Amino acid sequence: MYNYFMLIGRICTDIEIREVGDGKRVVNMILAVNRDFKNLDGTITTDFFRISLWEFLADIANDCLKKGKMVGIKGRLHPKKEMIEEGKYFHTTDLIGEKIVFFDSNGNSIGEKP
Repeated sequence: MYNYFMLIGRICTDIEIREVGDGKRVVNMILAVNRDFKNLDGTITTDFFRISLWEFLADIANDCLKKGKMVGIKGRLHPKKEMIEEGKYFHTTDLIGEKIVFFDSNGNSIGEKP
């Protein structure tokens, strides 16, 4: 009934803020998230998620985050349908971050949209 995700992982990409459309700011990053169980061969699989942070959170990410940092991100799923050719569509789901929790040696700090 609710549309949200919660992930904890390490940032895999350098943080670069950019402006799109009407001057809105966005950061797109890849988050590496380990599964909480081992596979049959005894290894842990890592999944990679592309997450977008907009406006206020993009500014926080640009100022405070870097590749390799561990963060928790809560957000919503944004399904999209794009036409690839006449009558044929490609369905994707974007992950839009709405809250960030920073995990580092200085303790926790939380960034949240006002």
